[in-house]
Amino acid sequence: MSIPLAQAFRFCPRCGNAIEPVGRNPLVCPACDFCFYFTPITGVVGILVNPQGEVLLLERARDPGRGKYGLPGGFVDPGETAEDALIREVREEVHLTVSRLAYLASYPNDYTYRGVTIPVTDIIYICRVDSYAPLRADPQEIAGTRLCRPGPRELERMAFDSNRRALELYLQGRSSLDAAVSRAASSVSDSNERP
Repeated sequence: MSIPLAQAFRFCPRCGNAIEPVGRNPLVCPACDFCFYFTPITGVVGILVNPQGEVLLLERARDPGRGKYGLPGGFVDPGETAEDALIREVREEVHLTVSRLAYLASYPNDYTYRGVTIPVTDIIYICRVDSYAPLRADPQEIAGTRLCRPGPRELERMAFDSNRRALELYLQGRSSLDAAVSRAASSVSDSNERP
């Protein structure tokens, strides 16, 4: 016999206190305020790239990773697609409208909140926005924003391993694309110089 996952939790997984009523979603422990949603833990992350090839980094205003860099994103709500979740998160966090997005990769991640670590699968997209004006960060979540071409210093400051790995993959691909374009341009100019 099986029961819904929410009904299997009769005690708080953080402090062991009995939970009443059983089966409520989210589970909220009255003793320690631990809150757990019985939904798939799926995160979405956007690598927002401007026309100059710069990436939008966010300085996190709260834990986990306060003071470190992150990328726009968050958790997928029940009934929401990953794409819709990312569009919503970008709008909420930095007041920008995503006009195009393309899947890049997915990476496992750990998200520690109030002493409990939750496994997450982050789905990463490369995103375009039509305009970066007005770029306004939500001050409760974001301490600052930075448009840059991330290098080793920025990558070391990433709050989440999944964000760092996604940026490395994106930068690797961009370098390969730039090199291919340079080779093609060089071939074209070489052929134009021949008699």
